[in-house]
Amino acid sequence: MKIAIIANGEFYENSEKIKKFAETALKEADYIIACDGGLEHCYNMDITPDIIIGDLDSAPADILAEYKDVPILRFPTEKDETDLELAMDFALKKSQDILILAALGGRFDHALGNIHVLAEALKYGAKAVILDIYTRIVLIDDFCELQKSNGRMVSLLPFFSEAGRITTTGLKYPLIDENLRIGSVRGLSNEILKESAKIAIKSGLLLVVQTKEVEN
Repeated sequence: MKIAIIANGEFYENSEKIKKFAETALKEADYIIACDGGLEHCYNMDITPDIIIGDLDSAPADILAEYKDVPILRFPTEKDETDLELAMDFALKKSQDILILAALGGRFDHALGNIHVLAEALKYGAKAVILDIYTRIVLIDDFCELQKSNGRMVSLLPFFSEAGRITTTGLKYPLIDENLRIGSVRGLSNEILKESAKIAIKSGLLLVVQTKEVEN
């Protein structure tokens, strides 16, 4: 079962391009969660979620009214978790395959916090991906394979103090049993040479960010 969470980040593209992106990204989703203000993205992309989760402080009342038949899991505004954390906790009870849309853009601290939610999924052995129109982000503790179609540019960033014994194949600047540490950006802006590339690590956590070229 594949679950998609639509968060409350910002899209910096016209509505038709966003709709096309969402249609492609969500075609294999079995269950869709609107995360509070992400309900407005659902409305703009003509998507009906299976559930709405959050404190509803950023979901417009008029749009909520359009989805009166959709179940709501509502939480207090004053809480320790973000709406995306709550949505992720709900999703992890149902699936190990989770896609997060609209988690980037807008406030930098919110986007960075949303990326940290990937660590919660990884703790439960789940595969979670943050996907935007031009960006795909995964957090790994062992191995991943990247497809060039998801973005030619790749950045590898240690998530905590150090990601250890990294080996890559298919990248322009290879790593062979090497470490990346906090404070160094050596892993920034690598390139996938052919159709795919592979990345393996033996210790720590590694953030893998793929970037597509911006379309004119």
